[in-house]
Amino acid sequence: MQKIVFFDVDGTIVTDVSAGEGKFIPESCKRAIKKARERGNLCFINSGRPYANVEKYILDIGFDGVVSGCGTNIHIGNEDVYHVAVEHEVAYLCYDLCEKYNVTAFFEGRDKTYYIENGYKVEWLDGFTEEIEKQGSIVIRQKDDGFTFDKFCAFHHEKNDITEFLEAVREHFSVIIRDDTFVELVPKGCSKGIAIEKVCEYYKLSVEQSYAIGDSLNDVEMFRHTPNSIGMGNGKAIHDYVSFVTKDISDDGIEFALKHFNII
Repeated sequence: MQKIVFFDVDGTIVTDVSAGEGKFIPESCKRAIKKARERGNLCFINSGRPYANVEKYILDIGFDGVVSGCGTNIHIGNEDVYHVAVEHEVAYLCYDLCEKYNVTAFFEGRDKTYYIENGYKVEWLDGFTEEIEKQGSIVIRQKDDGFTFDKFCAFHHEKNDITEFLEAVREHFSVIIRDDTFVELVPKGCSKGIAIEKVCEYYKLSVEQSYAIGDSLNDVEMFRHTPNSIGMGNGKAIHDYVSFVTKDISDDGIEFALKHFNII
Protein backbone atom coordinates (compact mmCIF):
# COMPACT_ATOMS: atom_id res chain seq x y z
CA MET A 1 0.00 0.00 0.00
CA GLN A 2 1.33 3.42 -0.97
CA LYS A 3 2.23 5.73 1.90
CA ILE A 4 2.69 9.50 2.05
CA VAL A 5 5.15 11.10 4.46
CA PHE A 6 5.16 14.76 5.53
CA PHE A 7 8.43 16.19 6.82
CA ASP A 8 8.91 19.35 8.80
CA VAL A 9 12.14 21.16 7.81
CA ASP A 10 14.01 22.88 10.66
CA GLY A 11 15.05 20.44 13.35
CA THR A 12 13.64 17.53 11.35
CA ILE A 13 15.50 17.22 8.06
CA VAL A 14 17.79 20.23 8.54
CA THR A 15 19.69 20.65 11.80
CA ASP A 16 18.66 23.65 13.88
CA VAL A 17 21.31 26.34 14.22
CA SER A 18 19.64 27.63 17.39
CA ALA A 19 20.37 24.27 19.02
CA GLY A 20 24.08 24.94 18.67
CA GLU A 21 24.63 22.78 15.60
CA GLY A 22 25.82 23.73 12.14
CA LYS A 23 23.11 23.72 9.49
CA PHE A 24 23.17 20.52 7.44
CA ILE A 25 21.06 17.60 6.24
CA PRO A 26 22.27 14.20 7.45
CA GLU A 27 23.22 11.89 4.58
CA SER A 28 21.05 9.19 6.14
CA CYS A 29 18.03 11.51 5.76
CA LYS A 30 18.69 12.06 2.04
CA ARG A 31 19.21 8.35 1.56
CA ALA A 32 16.01 7.41 3.38
CA ILE A 33 13.79 9.86 1.49
CA LYS A 34 15.22 8.74 -1.84
CA LYS A 35 14.59 5.09 -0.94
CA ALA A 36 11.03 5.83 0.23
CA ARG A 37 10.19 7.39 -3.15
CA GLU A 38 11.90 4.59 -5.07
CA ARG A 39 9.51 2.21 -3.32
CA GLY A 40 6.55 4.15 -4.70
CA ASN A 41 5.77 6.24 -1.63
CA LEU A 42 5.18 10.00 -1.69
CA CYS A 43 7.33 12.47 0.26
CA PHE A 44 6.29 16.04 1.05
CA ILE A 45 7.85 18.93 2.90
CA ASN A 46 5.38 20.38 5.42
CA SER A 47 6.94 23.54 6.81
CA GLY A 48 6.11 26.82 8.47
CA ARG A 49 8.49 28.48 6.02
CA PRO A 50 6.98 30.25 3.00
CA TYR A 51 7.78 28.53 -0.29
CA ALA A 52 10.42 31.08 -1.33
CA ASN A 53 12.40 30.30 1.83
CA VAL A 54 12.73 26.58 1.21
CA GLU A 55 16.29 26.50 -0.11
CA LYS A 56 17.34 24.65 -3.24
CA TYR A 57 19.66 22.32 -1.31
CA ILE A 58 16.59 21.09 0.59
CA LEU A 59 14.44 20.68 -2.52
CA ASP A 60 17.31 18.85 -4.20
CA ILE A 61 16.77 15.92 -1.82
CA GLY A 62 13.78 15.14 -4.04
CA PHE A 63 10.17 15.63 -2.96
CA ASP A 64 6.79 15.13 -4.59
CA GLY A 65 5.57 18.46 -3.28
CA VAL A 66 5.83 21.19 -0.69
CA VAL A 67 3.35 22.39 1.92
CA SER A 68 4.58 25.79 3.08
CA GLY A 69 3.49 28.68 5.28
CA CYS A 70 1.84 26.36 7.83
CA GLY A 71 -0.59 25.02 5.25
CA THR A 72 -1.35 28.28 3.44
CA ASN A 73 0.35 27.07 0.25
CA ILE A 74 0.46 23.63 -1.39
CA HIS A 75 2.84 23.08 -4.29
CA ILE A 76 2.71 19.73 -6.13
CA GLY A 77 5.14 19.08 -8.93
CA ASN A 78 5.47 22.42 -10.73
CA GLU A 79 2.02 23.66 -9.81
CA ASP A 80 0.47 25.67 -6.99
CA VAL A 81 -2.68 23.74 -6.17
CA TYR A 82 -3.67 25.80 -3.13
CA HIS A 83 -2.81 29.21 -1.77
CA VAL A 84 -4.44 31.47 0.82
CA ALA A 85 -3.22 35.04 1.33
CA VAL A 86 -4.61 37.34 4.01
CA GLU A 87 -7.04 39.94 2.66
CA HIS A 88 -5.62 43.46 2.45
CA GLU A 89 -8.07 44.81 5.02
CA VAL A 90 -7.04 42.20 7.59
CA ALA A 91 -3.36 42.65 6.71
CA TYR A 92 -3.52 46.40 7.37
CA LEU A 93 -5.39 45.76 10.62
CA CYS A 94 -2.59 43.46 11.83
CA TYR A 95 0.07 46.00 10.90
CA ASP A 96 -1.77 48.79 12.72
CA LEU A 97 -2.31 46.61 15.78
CA CYS A 98 1.41 45.81 15.89
CA GLU A 99 2.10 49.54 16.03
CA LYS A 100 -0.62 50.11 18.62
CA TYR A 101 0.65 47.40 20.99
CA ASN A 102 4.37 47.88 20.26
CA VAL A 103 4.78 44.44 18.71
CA THR A 104 7.76 43.53 16.53
CA ALA A 105 6.64 41.21 13.74
CA PHE A 106 7.52 39.72 10.40
CA PHE A 107 4.81 38.94 7.88
CA GLU A 108 5.61 36.07 5.51
CA GLY A 109 4.30 35.66 1.99
CA ARG A 110 5.36 33.33 -0.80
CA ASP A 111 7.96 35.75 -2.15
CA LYS A 112 7.88 38.77 0.16
CA THR A 113 8.58 39.25 3.84
CA TYR A 114 7.56 42.42 5.67
CA TYR A 115 9.50 43.13 8.84
CA ILE A 116 8.68 45.87 11.33
CA GLU A 117 10.39 46.78 14.58
CA ASN A 118 8.32 48.56 17.20
CA GLY A 119 10.79 49.54 19.87
CA TYR A 120 12.20 46.05 20.23
CA LYS A 121 15.01 44.50 18.21
CA VAL A 122 15.13 40.74 17.69
CA GLU A 123 18.84 40.07 17.18
CA TRP A 124 18.56 36.91 15.08
CA LEU A 125 16.08 38.46 12.66
CA ASP A 126 18.81 40.52 10.94
CA GLY A 127 20.64 37.35 9.99
CA PHE A 128 17.35 35.67 9.09
CA THR A 129 16.27 38.44 6.72
CA GLU A 130 19.71 38.47 5.09
CA GLU A 131 19.43 34.74 4.45
CA ILE A 132 15.97 34.87 2.90
CA GLU A 133 17.01 37.80 0.67
CA LYS A 134 19.83 35.63 -0.66
CA GLN A 135 17.23 32.96 -1.44
CA GLY A 136 15.23 35.43 -3.54
CA SER A 137 12.62 36.65 -1.06
CA ILE A 138 12.02 40.40 -1.01
CA VAL A 139 12.28 41.98 2.46
CA ILE A 140 10.32 45.20 3.03
CA ARG A 141 10.59 47.21 6.24
CA GLN A 142 7.20 48.92 6.03
CA LYS A 143 3.77 48.21 4.55
CA ASP A 144 3.11 49.19 0.95
CA ASP A 145 0.11 49.35 -1.38
CA GLY A 146 0.29 45.61 -2.03
CA PHE A 147 0.69 44.63 1.61
CA THR A 148 -0.52 41.12 2.27
CA PHE A 149 0.97 37.90 3.62
CA ASP A 150 0.25 34.24 4.25
CA LYS A 151 1.08 34.11 7.99
CA PHE A 152 3.08 36.11 10.49
CA CYS A 153 5.12 35.90 13.68
CA ALA A 154 4.88 38.34 16.58
CA PHE A 155 7.45 38.86 19.33
CA HIS A 156 6.61 39.70 22.91
CA HIS A 157 8.67 41.38 25.61
CA GLU A 158 8.23 43.49 28.73
CA LYS A 159 7.47 46.67 26.74
CA ASN A 160 4.43 45.44 24.83
CA ASP A 161 1.02 43.96 25.61
CA ILE A 162 1.00 40.70 23.68
CA THR A 163 -2.16 39.47 25.44
CA GLU A 164 -4.33 42.33 24.19
CA PHE A 165 -2.73 42.13 20.78
CA LEU A 166 -3.56 38.43 20.45
CA GLU A 167 -7.14 39.03 21.57
CA ALA A 168 -7.46 41.66 18.84
CA VAL A 169 -6.27 39.34 16.04
CA ARG A 170 -7.64 36.00 17.27
CA GLU A 171 -10.84 36.41 15.23
CA HIS A 172 -8.79 35.95 12.06
CA PHE A 173 -5.84 33.80 13.16
CA SER A 174 -4.99 30.64 15.03
CA VAL A 175 -2.21 31.25 17.56
CA ILE A 176 0.75 28.88 17.96
CA ILE A 177 2.91 29.57 21.02
CA ARG A 178 6.44 28.78 19.82
CA ASP A 179 8.36 29.70 22.99
CA ASP A 180 8.45 32.45 25.61
CA THR A 181 9.49 35.10 23.06
CA PHE A 182 7.30 34.72 20.00
CA VAL A 183 4.06 33.35 18.60
CA GLU A 184 3.13 32.22 15.10
CA LEU A 185 -0.23 33.32 13.65
CA VAL A 186 -1.87 31.35 10.87
CA PRO A 187 -5.14 32.26 9.09
CA LYS A 188 -8.16 30.42 10.44
CA GLY A 189 -8.91 27.37 8.32
CA CYS A 190 -5.27 26.74 7.49
CA SER A 191 -2.79 24.49 9.27
CA LYS A 192 -0.14 21.90 8.57
CA GLY A 193 -2.74 19.30 9.52
CA ILE A 194 -5.52 20.52 7.23
CA ALA A 195 -2.94 20.55 4.43
CA ILE A 196 -2.29 16.84 5.02
CA GLU A 197 -5.99 16.17 4.43
CA LYS A 198 -5.97 18.28 1.25
CA VAL A 199 -2.91 16.52 -0.16
CA CYS A 200 -4.34 13.09 0.68
CA GLU A 201 -7.57 14.07 -1.05
CA TYR A 202 -5.58 15.24 -4.10
CA TYR A 203 -3.96 11.78 -4.40
CA LYS A 204 -7.14 9.94 -3.34
CA LEU A 205 -5.35 8.47 -0.32
CA SER A 206 -6.80 7.97 3.15
CA VAL A 207 -5.23 9.81 6.08
CA GLU A 208 -4.43 6.36 7.49
CA GLN A 209 -1.81 6.16 4.74
CA SER A 210 -0.16 9.39 5.92
CA TYR A 211 2.80 9.91 8.26
CA ALA A 212 3.96 13.17 9.79
CA ILE A 213 7.43 13.86 11.21
CA GLY A 214 8.33 16.99 13.17
CA ASP A 215 10.09 18.45 16.17
CA SER A 216 8.35 21.64 17.33
CA LEU A 217 5.04 23.00 18.57
CA ASN A 218 3.95 24.25 15.16
CA ASP A 219 3.88 20.57 14.13
CA VAL A 220 1.18 19.64 16.65
CA GLU A 221 -1.66 20.32 14.19
CA MET A 222 0.12 18.05 11.73
CA PHE A 223 0.22 15.30 14.34
CA ARG A 224 -3.49 15.70 15.09
CA HIS A 225 -4.46 14.97 11.50
CA THR A 226 -2.75 11.62 11.08
CA PRO A 227 -2.73 8.43 13.16
CA ASN A 228 0.98 8.04 12.36
CA SER A 229 2.68 10.93 14.16
CA ILE A 230 6.44 10.86 14.65
CA GLY A 231 8.46 13.16 16.91
CA MET A 232 12.16 13.72 16.45
CA GLY A 233 14.21 12.71 19.46
CA ASN A 234 15.61 16.25 19.64
CA GLY A 235 12.09 17.75 19.76
CA LYS A 236 11.29 17.04 23.40
CA ALA A 237 8.50 19.66 23.56
CA ILE A 238 6.27 17.55 21.29
CA HIS A 239 6.92 14.02 22.56
CA ASP A 240 3.59 13.93 24.40
CA TYR A 241 1.74 14.69 21.14
CA VAL A 242 3.06 11.85 18.99
CA SER A 243 2.52 8.11 18.65
CA PHE A 244 6.22 7.37 18.11
CA VAL A 245 9.48 9.09 19.04
CA THR A 246 12.43 8.45 16.75
CA LYS A 247 16.11 9.22 17.31
CA ASP A 248 17.70 12.68 17.14
CA ILE A 249 18.15 14.31 13.75
CA SER A 250 21.93 13.89 13.93
CA ASP A 251 21.54 10.24 14.99
CA ASP A 252 19.81 9.13 11.77
CA GLY A 253 16.35 9.87 13.17
CA ILE A 254 14.57 10.08 9.81
CA GLU A 255 16.01 6.84 8.53
CA PHE A 256 15.22 5.09 11.83
CA ALA A 257 11.58 6.25 11.69
CA LEU A 258 11.01 5.23 8.07
CA LYS A 259 12.46 1.78 8.79
CA HIS A 260 10.29 1.44 11.90
CA PHE A 261 7.13 2.02 9.87
CA ASN A 262 8.30 -0.21 6.98
CA ILE A 263 8.33 2.72 4.57
CA ILE A 264 11.87 1.71 3.60
